[in-house]
Amino acid sequence: MAFFRKGVKVGEFWHNKYLIAIVFLLTLFSVIATISAVSSYRISIEGSRHLLETRATDIAVNLGFALERLGLNTELFPDLVASDRWEYLAFLALIDKDMTCILHSNQKLIGRKINDSSVKKVFKLERIVTHFEKLATGEEVFILDFPLKLHLSDMNRVARSGWDGPVMEVKPGQEAIRPLPALKIFCLRVALHPWPAFSIERKAKFQLVMILSSIVLLWMLAGFFIRAWKKNYLLEKSLAEKERMAALGQMAAVLAHEIRNPLSTIKGFAQIHMEDSKDPDIKEDMEIIVEQVARLERLTSNLLVYAKPTEIYLESFEVQELCRELKRSIPVDEEKMELELDCEGQEVTADRSKIIQIVINLVQNSIEALKDSPSRGRIRVRIRALEEGLDILVEDSGPGFPDDIKERMFQPFFTTKTKGTGLGLAIVKRLCDAMHGEIETGESKFGGARIHIFIPTLEEEE
Repeated sequence: MAFFRKGVKVGEFWHNKYLIAIVFLLTLFSVIATISAVSSYRISIEGSRHLLETRATDIAVNLGFALERLGLNTELFPDLVASDRWEYLAFLALIDKDMTCILHSNQKLIGRKINDSSVKKVFKLERIVTHFEKLATGEEVFILDFPLKLHLSDMNRVARSGWDGPVMEVKPGQEAIRPLPALKIFCLRVALHPWPAFSIERKAKFQLVMILSSIVLLWMLAGFFIRAWKKNYLLEKSLAEKERMAALGQMAAVLAHEIRNPLSTIKGFAQIHMEDSKDPDIKEDMEIIVEQVARLERLTSNLLVYAKPTEIYLESFEVQELCRELKRSIPVDEEKMELELDCEGQEVTADRSKIIQIVINLVQNSIEALKDSPSRGRIRVRIRALEEGLDILVEDSGPGFPDDIKERMFQPFFTTKTKGTGLGLAIVKRLCDAMHGEIETGESKFGGARIHIFIPTLEEEE
């Protein structure tokens, strides 16, 4: 993408030390803020997990003391879950080494065999194991499997339905009990509702999203600022370039004006000597002088036209009358080329002198292109007066415009001819711009160049 025009070097804007410092600081801030936000989010996740683990461990330790004191009472776990003592408690279970659930907050599950790798790991490693698990109800809970060593006295009792082992003698009215060893390892499973921890995670995620959104918004604002800065930078460069071109134009106008007077004198004396002299060699020399002076006069005239400010003078005129004036103003060697003028429409309002100059410059450009043509060339000029404006089409049977010069053909002093000044098409472009016209180039139906110009109808205020 070309960010710069009219002599501004590509990439010059991005080498600005202040811009580099701003982008560097913004990048550094974004990286630090992102790392800090992600780290805070990870710490919050770990903290919420640690919170659940700490609460579950606290419950497991307290239950261990309670079981040592009260014994393996089947009513203990349901009462604890139903109470408000631990509001986050989902369920409790006590599993022996045979993978049998001997206590559970849901008494229907007492006596069932459990096939759980987490419980097996607890008995094997004798350490705490934690994980999240989804229940049959679809709820996700946090589970802590705690290795619990209980020292049970002879007075400890546990009700077991379906127990087929030895039964101790009991007093009338008491339930049958099974004797337990004095020391045994159990797996105490504590399940907690994780919504307090999830609340912390949601807040941390919201904070992370807000920080990242702020960074994105900051970059968007920075992009808008840089874009505005670049636009202002280009405008300053463009104004500086225009001032430089204006100074060059003034200098060229002064030089052209000063050169025209001596040229007129040289041309006048050369014509006098050409008419008075009878020596054919002198006449030939004088003709060369007159021809070259005329060429210099055209150059100085073009310089004056291009250099001086363009002012629009509107007038109403007939298109047919414009064509008659063009026929008188355009010298064409009819033996080498054919000029076809086609004018349509009636009256139009525009700057007549500038329209004539545009058409003459375009036709002159076509004549120059057809000079070296081996066959008889053809130039067609079509001018149509429309309600919207004036439509001008000039096409020829010349070689056309090469693709590599199409973007530069309207630049001043650019030419592919050995004797051209490079101001003809530049003047056309300048005059069209002054009248808010549009220019389109392409290939003509004769195989040569085609230039299509549309000049909109202007009001006096414009």
